[in-house]
Amino acid sequence: MATYEPHDKFYRKARARGLPSRAAFKIEEIIARNRLVASDARIADLGCAPGGWLAILVAAAGAGGRVVGVDLAQVRNPPAGAITIVGDILDPIVAARARSALGGPADLVTSDLAPKLTGIAARDEARSRELIDSALGFAITMLKPGAAMVAKLFMGAQFKDIVDSFKRHFGNVEVTRTKASRPGSSELYIVAREFRG
Repeated sequence: MATYEPHDKFYRKARARGLPSRAAFKIEEIIARNRLVASDARIADLGCAPGGWLAILVAAAGAGGRVVGVDLAQVRNPPAGAITIVGDILDPIVAARARSALGGPADLVTSDLAPKLTGIAARDEARSRELIDSALGFAITMLKPGAAMVAKLFMGAQFKDIVDSFKRHFGNVEVTRTKASRPGSSELYIVAREFRG
C-alpha cells in the first residue's frame, strides 16, 4: 500500500522552483511527452488557480504565445504573461471574455477542474462528470481544427463514457497517469489531439 507523503520530492521541487503546487509537474510532463505546445501557442487553462499550470504553459508558449486562465478563485500571483479571468466557464460572458483575451482560436485547452469532494461517491462522481463535460463544451467552442486538449478525470463508473465523448470530437484520444500524481490517486488525464472542429 502506497503511503501518502505530503512533502514528497514533487512538493519540494515545486517549492524550490517557486511554483504554487506540485500540479505544475503534471502538465509539464504531459506537454513534454506529447509535444503539445509550440512556441507562440494560444492556450486556455481551466481551473487555473493557484497558477502552477499557468507558469508551465506560459514558459512553453514563449514570448509570442498567449495563455488565458479561468477559475472561480483568483490566482494570487499569476505568472508574467498570463491573463487570468475570475468566473465560471459555464457563464457565456466568461467564455466570451476568455475567447477575446486569447485573440483567436486556441491551440490547446487544459482543464485541471475537480469538484470539492464530499465523500459521497455518487455525488462526487456526478459533479466530476459535470465539470469534464463543461470543459469539453468550452473547448469545442475555443479550439481550432487539429488542436489539442488535456483534461483531468477520475477512474469511475463513467470513465469509458467520458473517453467516448472525447473520441467524438478528437481523432486521437489517450489516457495517461503522471509521475507527480499522488500514490493511490484515481486521478488520470485525457490527452486528446486532432480536434475535428
